[in-house]
Amino acid sequence: MMPLSLQTIRTGGYGLGAILDELESQGISASELLRHAGIRSVDTRLTKAQRTRVLRSAYMLSPEPLTAINAGKRQRIHQFGVYGFALATSTNLGEAFAFGIQHLDLSGAVLRISFNVEKSIGVLRSHNPHAFGDLLQFIAEFWRSSMVSLLGEILEDPFPSILMRFPYPRPKHADAYNQIFNCKMEFDSPTMEWHFDANVLTKPCPSANSVTTSICQEFCHSIISDEYSATGLQRELRSFVLANSARRITAKAAAQAVGLSQRTLFRRLADERVNFQGLVDQIRASLACEYLKNTRLTVTEISERCGYSDEANFRKAFARWKTTSPSLWRASHQS
Repeated sequence: MMPLSLQTIRTGGYGLGAILDELESQGISASELLRHAGIRSVDTRLTKAQRTRVLRSAYMLSPEPLTAINAGKRQRIHQFGVYGFALATSTNLGEAFAFGIQHLDLSGAVLRISFNVEKSIGVLRSHNPHAFGDLLQFIAEFWRSSMVSLLGEILEDPFPSILMRFPYPRPKHADAYNQIFNCKMEFDSPTMEWHFDANVLTKPCPSANSVTTSICQEFCHSIISDEYSATGLQRELRSFVLANSARRITAKAAAQAVGLSQRTLFRRLADERVNFQGLVDQIRASLACEYLKNTRLTVTEISERCGYSDEANFRKAFARWKTTSPSLWRASHQS
């Protein structure tokens, strides 16, 4: 176990940072929320039980009835870490949905959800929602609001919801549902469902980038399979590097992104036997290889996308990573 970092909650890929931000706007500190939830340490990632405790504490501490909905409206792609980037850079929304459902745990979801298309209607179903008792409404409001915000950002367009079903009575603030969900709603429903126009699944994602998607998906697979024994800090840094791969990445900027001083970042990484520059190089090497193998970009273009303003420096770095030149590596790996 390792001491809990608030930054792990904010950028660990679960979307919970939006809850912390919303409560802080109400005068409830993140530390107070986590103390109330009884969370003082975590493994490499938060368990579903820990995520549920954070949501329950937010529900109990906040006096505002719109807390869950307003928190969901704060969601942005970067708050879901590499998982969010994998969705946003997918070729189209259908590909994003397929990957998103496959790795739903990385979204921070606490409900079990299935997805299928019935004629021209996409249907998301939540299973056994009543297991959460009085917390169900808060969870439903937070995650539906979160997903509407996230999908809207990915599409750069409103998500075409048709119908939402909720297995609880119509709340007093149901007008807020109308404003954000913009679709027909049924309360006291025997099922918990979200229907939408399935034609949207063929819509291209404006930020589509096959190489970035490949790297992000590979990393998400590794988190699930424990292929890498990466800590939460290392995952946060990987997300930051991937999101800024075309820029010069400094330790100072990375430390700020994960909420640490540069000195503390180096100390934490040393404790984990990880070198900061080595971690950055690992991501850049993976990106470079994906570009070389799967695109027709020139070496100059690839060097720029990997954060090198000088192609000669990129070639030297690649030779250090792969003991060969970019051109020779491409020739031996492209089909």
